[in-house]
Amino acid sequence: MAFETFFGNESLKNTILQLIRTRTLPHAIILEGEKGVGKRTFARLIAAGLLCEQTQAPCLECSICKNVLSANHPDVLYYETEKHTKDNFKIDTVRAIRDIAYISPNQAAYKVFILAEADLMNSAAQNALLKILEEPPAYAVFILLCEKKSAFLETILSRCALYRLERVSDALAFEAVRSLLSGPTEEEINKAIALAGGNIGMVLESLRGDETLRANEKAIEIAGAVLSSYEFDLLKVLGELESSGAKALLYALAEPLKNVFRDAVAIRCGGEALIRLNEDIAQKLAAALTKKQLFALIEVCEELKRRIQRNMNQKLLVTWLSAALTTAAEYE
Repeated sequence: MAFETFFGNESLKNTILQLIRTRTLPHAIILEGEKGVGKRTFARLIAAGLLCEQTQAPCLECSICKNVLSANHPDVLYYETEKHTKDNFKIDTVRAIRDIAYISPNQAAYKVFILAEADLMNSAAQNALLKILEEPPAYAVFILLCEKKSAFLETILSRCALYRLERVSDALAFEAVRSLLSGPTEEEINKAIALAGGNIGMVLESLRGDETLRANEKAIEIAGAVLSSYEFDLLKVLGELESSGAKALLYALAEPLKNVFRDAVAIRCGGEALIRLNEDIAQKLAAALTKKQLFALIEVCEELKRRIQRNMNQKLLVTWLSAALTTAAEYE
């Protein structure tokens, strides 16, 4: 079965499968991709492929594969930050990984370390990791998961092979959701796909009832208000985010709002919107604003993420966001 259960990214799957079966997979790899594209799932499939003893590894049927995929194999170790914020992948965790790496595998020929959100390491933690990446035991394999490779030091990048997971087509996303989730109607699935643009994880989150769907709709509303000649329009839309009941929605807003402005940049440069539901507002933004203004708006979204991570007061955050969006849209 190999990687057949993982939807999309066929070229990458074939590359990794070839490396696994020829036992030439690098000892350290970086899996880059936005949240929801399947980095964790793909990392576990790689680990299963390394440990599986069948001819066509990973078979996904043997006890080894099943234990790896269910996070129950002693030689596949998974690490993740607790708070999912910058600098929260601690140096103490890295030092513990380093110590454990020198202990031989319990059962398998390999010991695999999966480091989720590895791009949240600070420089000290990365330098601590560098020591084991430079001189790893022959059996150790490190899989670093990240959204942006730019968060890593050049010394880390130089010692890792980089692979990127991309979104899939709408048709493939539909097929994936149908196979993974029962209950949603065809209309509900298609609406979620229109919002998530082929990001299967985000589609599933939306259909399971988190804030993804509302955040996308609110992002389009905010983008429309940015274009209004009346400052009150933006204040009114953002004012709805000040109530305690809107906190989760506010915190879910940064990425979909960024996607709207990113799609506007794509259209401004002669391309197409990645997310279909953004197309109308993105075309209006592209016609009304310069590339500099659109990039400034994208940077506001990045700063919004950082301020959310710092647990900024909700009302102050909304006030700042209103002023920052207005300033960015008028950037010369």
